[in-house]
Amino acid sequence: MHPRISINTISTLTWPLADDLAMLRRLGAKRIGFPLMKIENDIAGGIAAIRQAGLEVTCVAALDATASLLGEGEAMTVLAPSIDATAQAGCSLCYFTSGRTPPRMSTDAACTALTSVLPEVAAYAERQGVRLAVENNSITNRNIGFVHTLPDAFRLCGEAGISLCLELQNCWYERDLPRLFRENMHHIAQVQVSDFMVGEELRLNRRALGDGTMPLAWLITELLEAGYAGVFDIEIIGPSVDAEGPEIALQRSIDWLNNLLMERGA
Repeated sequence: MHPRISINTISTLTWPLADDLAMLRRLGAKRIGFPLMKIENDIAGGIAAIRQAGLEVTCVAALDATASLLGEGEAMTVLAPSIDATAQAGCSLCYFTSGRTPPRMSTDAACTALTSVLPEVAAYAERQGVRLAVENNSITNRNIGFVHTLPDAFRLCGEAGISLCLELQNCWYERDLPRLFRENMHHIAQVQVSDFMVGEELRLNRRALGDGTMPLAWLITELLEAGYAGVFDIEIIGPSVDAEGPEIALQRSIDWLNNLLMERGA
């Protein structure tokens, strides 16, 4: 497996960690990302098992995605335990979605509120050796976040002093992506990849890499040409993945991304 490929176990969201580790061993994975919810009932034990498996953790998704981060002290209360667990896992990246908003709050007000509370949390993360990153999430999941477009995401990163976990699934259709990548590369901590078939249900409906209609090879090439030197985290979930079986879909995704990265000399 190409050293710049990571497998995110959101792809096997309902599986227990032991099954994840067995599958990752069969796939030959060396790097993984995972949602902290996978091990929230025994964080120390889960981290120990991941280390024993010889896996490098590239990113950890924070707990409590539906919680509000906007009130006084809420961002620190919600995110600090996930930052601590990320550090314990020997990982340098904790990412989160921007959380829920009160009814009828405008996105302007929400971004202003989030910008005011995140610097303290980012400073706390930095003291733990962790880079804090927001994920640009889908409008279909507004209940877990309100940062949807790349211009908004990069603006928030600059204002709050945080990074971006760039989810291609949630921005591939936006205009002017090559310029946005070039001008904001310093904000991009990691890139998450999946595919999508236009015309299908939008929410939580991803496909194995190469199976959809996204210009995925173009997107990855533009990122590489813009100077992205980090990991590509495969995160696929949805009916087609379930029907085929996550392990088979992940293996095909690995093969597709392996070939692309080798062709591009990455």
